[in-house]
Amino acid sequence: MIEATLYFDGGIRQGIMAYGWLLTNRIPEHRHLDEVFASGNRTCGKGTSNIAEYRALIAGLQGSLRSGVDVVHIMGDSQIIIKQVTGAFKAKKPELIKHLNRVRELLEQFEDYTIKWIPRKENKRADALVNKVFESRIQKCPKQKHRGS
Repeated sequence: MIEATLYFDGGIRQGIMAYGWLLTNRIPEHRHLDEVFASGNRTCGKGTSNIAEYRALIAGLQGSLRSGVDVVHIMGDSQIIIKQVTGAFKAKKPELIKHLNRVRELLEQFEDYTIKWIPRKENKRADALVNKVFESRIQKCPKQKHRGS
């Protein structure tokens, strides 16, 4: 049985969304183990920070399943997403309901899971993956300087 911890984060800059996720072999009770064995990050269109967070979670869950994870411990710094997934908050916007339903479909494929909110400072590596996407986009798309003629 493979047990792993999934960290996820989403962000938005200038209307463009990005997300990052990573899987570690660290089990919440065993803080001395912390090897990253899968990760991903990318831009994901235009939208809100909540949608970016959901897309990060969905991509991370899909990555967990591809990696053969049976039990996943999910950690994220978005209270809204965590509380909607646990049922403490109700999703009201159609786009969020669609993403929440997809998360629930993916969670059914695991033997077991936990989901927990963590402070942003404990989610630095997932946040760094998001920032890396934005930084690479900035580097790839520099503003052109126009010279007067």
